[in-house]
Amino acid sequence: MIGNSPRLQSVHRAIADLRRGAMVLVRADDGESSLISAAEQVTDERLSALASTASSTPSLLISPQRGQAIGLKPRQGSRACSVLLSPQFGVEHILGLIGDMPFSLKPDDLTVLAEKADSLADLVLVLMRVSRLLPAAIASRVSIRDERALLRWAEERGILVVDASAIDAFEADQASLLREAARASLPLADAPKAEIALFRPLDGGLEHFALLIHPENDTGIVTPPMVRIHSQCITGDILSSLKCDCGTQLREAIRQMAQGDGGVLIYLAQEGRDIGLVNKLKAYALQDGGLDTVDANHELGFETDHRFFMPAAEMLRQLGYQSVRLLTNNPDKISQVEDAGISVAERMPLVVETNPHNEGYLATKKSRTGHLID
Repeated sequence: MIGNSPRLQSVHRAIADLRRGAMVLVRADDGESSLISAAEQVTDERLSALASTASSTPSLLISPQRGQAIGLKPRQGSRACSVLLSPQFGVEHILGLIGDMPFSLKPDDLTVLAEKADSLADLVLVLMRVSRLLPAAIASRVSIRDERALLRWAEERGILVVDASAIDAFEADQASLLREAARASLPLADAPKAEIALFRPLDGGLEHFALLIHPENDTGIVTPPMVRIHSQCITGDILSSLKCDCGTQLREAIRQMAQGDGGVLIYLAQEGRDIGLVNKLKAYALQDGGLDTVDANHELGFETDHRFFMPAAEMLRQLGYQSVRLLTNNPDKISQVEDAGISVAERMPLVVETNPHNEGYLATKKSRTGHLID
């Protein structure tokens, strides 16, 4: 069963190791391999251990967005740029380069190494992102190209090996493994006839849920159903933050479904446009300093939006829906859902009230991320 496959297990273990500051060996099909650790977890001891274990000078892998933020010129088409960590570079320099401390170096002080597009370095940064860490890694090349010798070398040092191909397929694999794990009635303030269905992937990864909103007139959910795909926002959904419109959108979608023809609300565990709560709060701090939501993401090294809607499409299929009326202002959401095999029969705009705290955020969504906001 794929849910118990070594491929998936290795990525989950790599995520756990990186988050606790351990080293992981990432290898590509062509025999290239790198010993890596999370840059934001760096200490003097860990930096020294990685360099001595790999027997090569380490480099710092950062995203093109972070590279541009500090004045570098990343290679066209690459999702990673590499900065050589010469012996005089200490922990404070690394944390400055990745944005966790004030940046005091000049671009001329840095030796930037060429990283080709679709390289091993690209997937190392994907691994950092799915680990909910900053997309930055300390990496040292390992020169052993023979597979058996490489595995033996890693085993002798207690280092986990993960294939780059497993990282590349990880998010799609998890989406395909989603299965309904529990269902119950869940009366809501604005939808007293609602049900909740929780979906869990067979590999034990992130859980998502669907709210089945039955209309107040007891006629059943009309097909194709009104569907809202909502990404988790703890600050907006739970704390009623005024910085975004997430909580307001969530409640308005539920209200419209209950008072209309019913519908399905898919709730995805993709906090902060899928960069995680810690990184979202770091972006908020940058916004407090004057950046907008897009530039704050880029300053930290992230893309504008990392959300992946294949899990939503899989959940809709298992609920019996192949066609939907999508309640959204986001054209990318429509494209991703259709690419995942769900027909969007109609786009329905979601209009909510603004407030003085989120007017700039909504203006940025309209002008820079293509949201259809009137």
